[in-house]
Amino acid sequence: MSEKPATTIIISPRDRYTGLLDCVTGLYRDTPQAFKLWLLNLDYPERVMAPVRHFLSDKPDVRIIDLGLCVPMAAMAAVRDEIDTATVVLLDNDTRVGEGWLPPLLAALSGDVAVVTPLVLERLGVDAGAALRNHLYNGDLRRVEAEGTSWLIEQKYHRRAPVADIPRLSADTGTFELHCVMFDTETFKAIELPEAVVREHLDVSLQIRARGQRMRVEPASTVIFDNLGTRMHRADMRYFWFRWSPRLSKHSAELFEKRWGYRFYTEQAMTNWVIRRKSFLLARWLGLPIGASNKVAGLARRLFCHDWDPLVDAEAESQPLAIGQPVQLSHDIR
Repeated sequence: MSEKPATTIIISPRDRYTGLLDCVTGLYRDTPQAFKLWLLNLDYPERVMAPVRHFLSDKPDVRIIDLGLCVPMAAMAAVRDEIDTATVVLLDNDTRVGEGWLPPLLAALSGDVAVVTPLVLERLGVDAGAALRNHLYNGDLRRVEAEGTSWLIEQKYHRRAPVADIPRLSADTGTFELHCVMFDTETFKAIELPEAVVREHLDVSLQIRARGQRMRVEPASTVIFDNLGTRMHRADMRYFWFRWSPRLSKHSAELFEKRWGYRFYTEQAMTNWVIRRKSFLLARWLGLPIGASNKVAGLARRLFCHDWDPLVDAEAESQPLAIGQPVQLSHDIR
């Protein structure tokens, strides 16, 4: 008798298409447990999909779901009702799972714990063998007053800490990110999935909190988020420009405010990051070396970015959200 699948793993693109094959092959290498794999094809170029299809051709319980160009949240909303395992893992295609990553997540998802995230690491630089550091251990949403308005702040604990300094104890968290996260399927089917591209994970975090359920980080499970892809193909850039378009970013911020009554203190900083990142990637695509591309991004910052940060230390001035806050004001997901 074949082993029953432990979970359903859904892979979607985050910022780019390339790297999918590495994500998939690493997943099978480091996951000896049986699982179902759903690959959301959000208009991947065939040059990316062909080797992936070949690799998966003899694997059981695999679905490649063609959905066309859309945001990942809309794609997941389109398929989630078909999940028939007790748990589901959302995995970005630029995240690489570590050896033995799955069992600790499965063990931690019990009782009133509805969401479990692994320890998410990132590279310190683009050089081969660059050291790892913390991308996300755990975090919270907090509130801060600035210029007569209440803003939300996402506080990430041990941010960018060296691996040796990251706690290795499982802990509650008030936030998580979608690089790799496990849900109780019943909860995943019950929550709303707003069609957003900015801070959609925080919207979901607030929904879990409002349901009276817990979110945990389990550092016995580790993944690496590859956020330093520096040379995109044209199709990658097309997806990145779509994913981080001013229209979608603005819509996401307005949708969050409509749903929860808050905007984020770092909203302008996020806009500036997108401008710098697009400038850097375009320069790299044109063949400029990394140093010159960084200078192009710096020039774009001076020409097109507007700085807004009226507080000396916004995190230090912030306060925890009261239990039960904020209250969801709207259930519109579009």
